[in-house]
Amino acid sequence: MRRNTPFLLALAATAVLIAGCAAEAGPPSSSTPTPSAEAAPSATPTPEATAQLVVTIEGIDFVDGDDTQTASFKDAAALRSLLEAATGELPEPSEIEDPPGYESDTVRYDWDGLTLFMDPAGTAPARITVMSAAVAGIPIASEEGLTIGSTRDDVVAAQGWDVFDADGDGIADYLGVGGMEVPGTTSLVRPGETGVQYLMFDVAGDVVTRIDAPADDFSDL
Repeated sequence: MRRNTPFLLALAATAVLIAGCAAEAGPPSSSTPTPSAEAAPSATPTPEATAQLVVTIEGIDFVDGDDTQTASFKDAAALRSLLEAATGELPEPSEIEDPPGYESDTVRYDWDGLTLFMDPAGTAPARITVMSAAVAGIPIASEEGLTIGSTRDDVVAAQGWDVFDADGDGIADYLGVGGMEVPGTTSLVRPGETGVQYLMFDVAGDVVTRIDAPADDFSDL
């Protein structure tokens, strides 16, 4: 059988052309859109440790980052040095007037918000009074986190107990926290028992306005 070669070539060309057009005009592939890569969460920077002064029954800790310096109330000279290092200043000492009937050799160092009472030589135990939540910009609080501005409820929650009701209204104006026996002393409020030291909080209008450390129940002054 004789083949019509031109006709077959034309037919083949037409088939290729149709196939090409069909492929070009075919429906688009239904591929799922690739979600954009989520940004990796940025690491939260670690806040720098804030220096702070911590008042305990035994003394003061100056915490600055990983470094902690401690000075006992029994070592007044060391306590003075710690406060000088923490605040960067040492106020001029001033003498205090003794109450009637008492005679002592005591001076006071007044920082803004804190007063240190000690003998000039630094050989007798010292004590402090805190009147502000910060001293030279450094936060100061008890080891329970109590500070100036804390509430009566905060003190009670820290196992605070009534010390004295100054105005006789049935609500204590002074509360104590903690308690450490001091061998060789006798309590003036618990006859026959060993005296204790503690932190005393002056509460006015249900807000702490002053902290005395250490307070005790065996001194008559």
